Amino acid sequence: MEIKQTLILETTDSVSKALPQLDEHPAVIVTKKGRYYGIIDHHSLSQNVREPHNTKCETVVVRPPVLFETAQMFDQMEAFLTGHYKALPVINKDHRPLGITTRVELLKEMVKNKMIPQLSVSEIMSSPVQTVDEKDSVGTVKRIMKESRLRRLVVTSNDSLIGIVSAYDVGAWSNRPNLFSTGRKDIKHLQINVDGMRISEFLRPDVALVEEGANVQAAVKKMVDKQVSAVIITSEGKPVGVLSALDIFKTVHEMTKDGIRINVAGLNDDNMNHYNHINDKIGHVLEKYIKTFNIRNCNVHVKEGKSSFDVNLNFDTDHGHLSMKSEGEFLKECIDEVAEEADIVLGKKREKVKPKIKRRED
Repeated sequence: MEIKQTLILETTDSVSKALPQLDEHPAVIVTKKGRYYGIIDHHSLSQNVREPHNTKCETVVVRPPVLFETAQMFDQMEAFLTGHYKALPVINKDHRPLGITTRVELLKEMVKNKMIPQLSVSEIMSSPVQTVDEKDSVGTVKRIMKESRLRRLVVTSNDSLIGIVSAYDVGAWSNRPNLFSTGRKDIKHLQINVDGMRISEFLRPDVALVEEGANVQAAVKKMVDKQVSAVIITSEGKPVGVLSALDIFKTVHEMTKDGIRINVAGLNDDNMNHYNHINDKIGHVLEKYIKTFNIRNCNVHVKEGKSSFDVNLNFDTDHGHLSMKSEGEFLKECIDEVAEEADIVLGKKREKVKPKIKRRED
């Protein structure tokens, strides 16, 4: 595992010390009396930090999964699949921080070990994409991100792709103009309506593009070369999808794990932490009946609305195709309900197919 150095602060340090470092690194490590305590990233900074000079690091840390220096690739994949973290902390056996590792470092290790799947990008990309115009305001883009539940938007000018903007690009600065004094060095004014600024001020123009017909290996090479964790998939110059490192981790995890394989679709970065719960909860149920029914082609699709989730489970058996659905406010509860329904349905079917024991007549 490749470990990158980053700034290490104490819980009592002010958040303002972390801001310049986050221009160059995805996360800063926070310790308490020298032992690992948590990290600060752009996402955690977007949580109501209005006075960075007077805010202690302890109050804004997040605690992603921690990796020990001996962690294997599958451990790293599973850790990244628990959430939206761009970087994870690496510690030693004494819980002293060694640095961070990122999605790109893991991709490089997977390339080295020939673990990139032999698939087309169109097979695992997220599609369609949401576009915004370069003249749209930050406030408009934030609203679109919230309504669409997307963390990455493609920016266009006269319908031509010119860049990409993510929640990380605007999250830490929106509605917090006083952060600019120690953060964005190119903006000097402290009193500014960030939501009124054009999104062109925040986009990353050096966007990584990959043609729809390319394979995943080509996409990973582009990610590693440009040090990014996602690429835009295009067809005839138009954006048609997004392929992220998390999509690749999820695919490899599904292809190589023991037991029944569940194809999970529809999870975005914000609810990717439910990926393992889907595999554990639903997978455990299906494993009980796999020998009886020869369960295969199992798919779980998650659809997130404005205030609810739909979870659809479907799979093939030797006795026909089966599907279950649950809708509710909380994703975990929907997953549990689908798993419970599958257990009930398959349990009843198994009772019907059990061979009846003939009574012996004396």
